[in-house]
Amino acid sequence: MHERFLEAFETLDVERYTMKVMKASLLALSFAAVLLLSGLPAQAHHSFAATYIGEKEITVEGSVVQIALRSPHSFFFVEAKDDKGVVRRWAFEGAAATQLTNQGVSRDTFKVGDPVKVIANPSRDPEAYRGRMVKITRTTDGKSWGGRPGETVE
Repeated sequence: MHERFLEAFETLDVERYTMKVMKASLLALSFAAVLLLSGLPAQAHHSFAATYIGEKEITVEGSVVQIALRSPHSFFFVEAKDDKGVVRRWAFEGAAATQLTNQGVSRDTFKVGDPVKVIANPSRDPEAYRGRMVKITRTTDGKSWGGRPGETVE
């Protein structure tokens, strides 16, 4: 009888150990899944082709009213008159801040109030005043940045 008790005790101990290992494994797996899933919003990214018409370009001339150099995309906000003379606020989406910096554009390159000419791919939404910036030029001195291969700040 004593042997049976020891066998039962050993079996119980193994089962308890197995349960602890399974719980710890499940906890670790859950933690890993949470970490993995928490990174998804940072990885989510829209396609320029889904947002802008890459085969078409528009030109907008106006004044810079706001600049947001950030990642994953920077924005240059420009106020310009439309064909009816109404002032519209355009949002031009450009490269990430680090990419612009590597291409010679810093926080001091373009400033609020600068008159600019922007060449951009228009939004697929005809009612939206936004575009994907291809080139921006300050009209007072010709300082520019171009997003086409080979174009940089002049």
